[in-house]
Amino acid sequence: MDISIDASEFESSGSGIRPVDQKVLELLRRDPGMGVPELIEKLRVTATAVRQRLDRLVDMRMIERRKHSVGRGRPTFKHYLTPMGWREVGASHTDLAAAMWQEIGQIPDEKVREAFLKSVSQRMGRIYGDQIPDGPLRERLESLVQLLNDRRILASIEGGDNIPLLEVHSCPYPQLANGEVNRDLCELEKRVLTEALGEAMELSRCRLDGHDCCQFRPVSNEQDNMPRSPE
Repeated sequence: MDISIDASEFESSGSGIRPVDQKVLELLRRDPGMGVPELIEKLRVTATAVRQRLDRLVDMRMIERRKHSVGRGRPTFKHYLTPMGWREVGASHTDLAAAMWQEIGQIPDEKVREAFLKSVSQRMGRIYGDQIPDGPLRERLESLVQLLNDRRILASIEGGDNIPLLEVHSCPYPQLANGEVNRDLCELEKRVLTEALGEAMELSRCRLDGHDCCQFRPVSNEQDNMPRSPE
């Protein structure tokens, strides 16, 4: 399968997955272990352009490069998708997530529903929290922003030194949080962030109210400069 592209698509700009990234990842999904010559043939661009794109994807932890030696000749390098790369090219589970969320909302017993949401938010929060080093709140937020951006959830830190604010510019659940009935998702995300940061967070702005981003702020009025205590 040949994929013709404009070489200008390889120019470095900003962060995140670009169309040409998707094409490279898709090629490696279909044919793991491709080297530069094979990718040049498939993409029909220069060796420099291919190497720049591969270096970028390696830095993004989407692919890994493995040395491959045959006989006494010069070793070559093969490229493979990482777990993060596989997630990027994997099938969408939006329909499944939407169906499960609707079923959760239909649980008649409010206590059972609340216990379930609490368990889910704690589990999701630990996925982030286990990767966030102890330290002042701002440093924890910076680590969280990087983790969110790695998952293509655009986020940033705003506000002064005393009260850093987390702004999430792209909703993690765009197909689900599309109406008043799904505001429980906002509550879920607040709980996830609270669990991840070890700091009580509140939703101070919401895209569902017409704001350009969802903004979360620490419940306390002053930044906690002490590391989180071990559990």
